[in-house]
Amino acid sequence: MRNLVILSVLALAACGENTGWNPNYSGMHNGTSYAKYMHEREAALHGRGAVPSVIPVELPAKAPTAAEIAGTVPTQTKAAGTVTVTARAPKNVPATMPVTTSGPYPGSTPVLVRYAHQEQQNPGSQVYKRPQARTGGSVLDAGRSCSGYASADIAQRAFISAGGPILDPKGMDPDGDGFVCGWDPRPVRNASGL
Repeated sequence: MRNLVILSVLALAACGENTGWNPNYSGMHNGTSYAKYMHEREAALHGRGAVPSVIPVELPAKAPTAAEIAGTVPTQTKAAGTVTVTARAPKNVPATMPVTTSGPYPGSTPVLVRYAHQEQQNPGSQVYKRPQARTGGSVLDAGRSCSGYASADIAQRAFISAGGPILDPKGMDPDGDGFVCGWDPRPVRNASGL
């Protein structure tokens, strides 16, 4: 009887296909290049066509593009029926942000400098909603989390790498301002270079 219940639960779980965030797994009828590949593969498996030579991969809808990771946001301009993609800097970010000359990524802009210029609010200004009824998320819990980091800079980088400021899995940003453990972006914004 127990096995029957487990199989029933597994069967029900398998019915709910993930059709939201990843276009590669959202079915064969969504019009993507991956759906076309799946149709060609099925035809080849049944002997009605050639085997596809390339498996297309599309980014999930919420994944950042390479330009967004690099700090530029692509814009599209139409020219004579073709689409040309040009890059523009994010809003309110200086054109000449400081770059590092040493370390593991020479020639790149430090993460906290880029973040300080992209987030225009000051500490204490709620921009991101934080669930009230979740585990953690209180000022006391945030203080406990912050005590595990050697500095506010390290805590802020860890917060960003964990999905911040949109996500706050460790409850480090209970006020929803996007800044944790006392990190203040204003000195970074006002600095001439880092």
